Amino acid sequence: MAGLTGTFLAAALLAAAAAPARADEPAPAPAQPDQSDEAAAPAQPPMSLPPPPASKPASGEGELGSPEPIAGGAGPSQGPEHQDACIDENVKADLFAKRKQRTSRERLFQQTNRHELTLQGGYYVSDLFDGTYTFGGAYTYHMTEDLGVEASGGYTRLTSSGGPELERTFAVLQNKPRRQLTFDADLIWAPAHAKMRLGGGITHFDLYVAAGAGVVDSVLSQNVAGNGGFGLKFFGRRAFAVRLDVRDHVYRQQLLSQVMWVNDLTATVGLSLFLPVTE
Repeated sequence: MAGLTGTFLAAALLAAAAAPARADEPAPAPAQPDQSDEAAAPAQPPMSLPPPPASKPASGEGELGSPEPIAGGAGPSQGPEHQDACIDENVKADLFAKRKQRTSRERLFQQTNRHELTLQGGYYVSDLFDGTYTFGGAYTYHMTEDLGVEASGGYTRLTSSGGPELERTFAVLQNKPRRQLTFDADLIWAPAHAKMRLGGGITHFDLYVAAGAGVVDSVLSQNVAGNGGFGLKFFGRRAFAVRLDVRDHVYRQQLLSQVMWVNDLTATVGLSLFLPVTE
């Protein structure tokens, strides 16, 4: 028994002496990866998601953007620079000519620096007397296609089948002439030049306005008169035109001892000759 106890004590002492020596030993270093192996290993590409399925184009759209040529049409869509390079120069010039504005085209009938002589006649409407005929003439010088100056004159005769007051007025005047003369100087401006189909052909015409001043000479008035109006001028071949004019004359008339402002309207049709005849 004593011998067994001594054997256990000797083993415990040996174990206690060996424990500090193991604690003082350094811990083994972790294993380092071999760099040569990493360099030799190929790099793995990053994972990518598969592209979404292409949506089916709407009807009529797939043909325009399709890279495959369409039967009877052009190939794939190309940039503006490539398209311009493919257009023939003659075709391009024709397209640009068709796109020119109407205002940039030359007129078939030229008026600039030409003289216009007009004979005209029509109907005269008076504030105080009955409507009656009128006739006269005009001379117009066209400075440009849109501007001109005009001098005109007209003749009419004062008539009345009215009431007793007018009859007494003419009884007082008795042997005095009843003719009335008008003289006007106007500025003519044509803001619009147009054309229309008339009688199976194309007719060109101007829409113009007129304004100016003049004199009305009659037994009832010898005063300055202002006038304004508008007209249409239909052009024929080279040197002829037909005019439609409406003018309003505003002036004073004296009837017995009463002076009043009147508006007398004139509507006329005229035939014009342009000089020189050749443009």
